Amino acid sequence: MSNQKKAKVDPRILRTKRMFKEALISLLTENGDQSKLTVQKIAERAELNRATFYLHYRDIEDLMEQMTDEILEELSEKILPHSDGQRPKGHSPLVSFLEHIYQHGALFHVMLENKDFRNRIFNILVEIILIKGEERKAKGNPFQLPTEIMASSTLGIVTWWVQAEMPYSPSFLAKQMILMMFSKKKE
Repeated sequence: MSNQKKAKVDPRILRTKRMFKEALISLLTENGDQSKLTVQKIAERAELNRATFYLHYRDIEDLMEQMTDEILEELSEKILPHSDGQRPKGHSPLVSFLEHIYQHGALFHVMLENKDFRNRIFNILVEIILIKGEERKAKGNPFQLPTEIMASSTLGIVTWWVQAEMPYSPSFLAKQMILMMFSKKKE
């Protein structure tokens, strides 16, 4: 049970990496085609030089991979139980999930086009639903739909929400999704 703190990172390195990430998102938002990106374009947009880019990243894919890993790790920490089995305090996992996407809207807008990224988001959604499903099962009210259908539906709604430039707040959207998926049928 060792609580190792992350090594303190030089704020200049954090700032430089943030500038490269923002430049990448900006360029992808403008033209949406990753194949037209170059390290030179990213460095120019970040107002840094290529040599600095290569101090931190092997190539553009490495930058995207690191950025994706960081954002999804943050997301998992906010919504999934910790190693001690305790869930993070705050909103429901769905609201926290949507708030995280809202906070990083530009990145999610670009990254939801990436198949690997979508698969990773789908897997996080499956974990959220499984956790919630166990809670509901313990209360004698199990889900009526298969987990994968609920995760796919949620991912579809989230994709629409991001592409529509998030016209609803995360909490409003979460309430609507819950009403849609969990309302009892009237016979």
